[in-house]
Amino acid sequence: MGGHETDERPQLRRRGAAATLAVLILLAGAACSDDDSDSAAEDETATTAETGTAGTGTTGTAEEGETITVTAEDYKFVGLPETVTAGTRLVLENSSQTELHELVAMRIPDSETRSVEEITQLPEEEADMIFGDAMPAMVLVRAPGDAEMISAVGDGTFTEPGRYGLFCAIPVGADPAAMLAAMQEESDAPPTTAAGDGPPHFTQGMYAEVVVED
Repeated sequence: MGGHETDERPQLRRRGAAATLAVLILLAGAACSDDDSDSAAEDETATTAETGTAGTGTTGTAEEGETITVTAEDYKFVGLPETVTAGTRLVLENSSQTELHELVAMRIPDSETRSVEEITQLPEEEADMIFGDAMPAMVLVRAPGDAEMISAVGDGTFTEPGRYGLFCAIPVGADPAAMLAAMQEESDAPPTTAAGDGPPHFTQGMYAEVVVED
């Protein structure tokens, strides 16, 4: 759970991951262009979860209705408990000096037993079969510096029990300002020009798994 050491994956797998990335960017872009008012400042009352070893989440269960600050680093999520209760809200921080980060939470079907790590290594076609046309439970975006968090899909609250995969699908080295501008444009095509040709952050280990309980 949480971030993992960078590894070199086959280029074919990276191309498959890039195709999945395009879908996730489109979802975030559509939400940004539909309702810019979803942008929100960091919740001043957010509870920052105590972090364990770098690249891992915390142990224990978050209480119902708790707000937890998750920090996006290059390239891992820090401060995410292994288990939360429905009603828990996530707030995304970004400690990077250069990289735009997002937190995309996808509910994993109950019939799927593979880990999130295994799912990130699947070819595009197999990953598509797992998630189908499902919408993310949330997409939170935050640029480096003092930028506000953008709640592109949802407000960061887990409302349905289940197992979730959390991913950052922003390409390595993508220009934050160009990416945010592209996300807000109404288009049926992903912002490939702004994204560049870097691999998605989740191929560098920026993914996590969380279980949401009743």
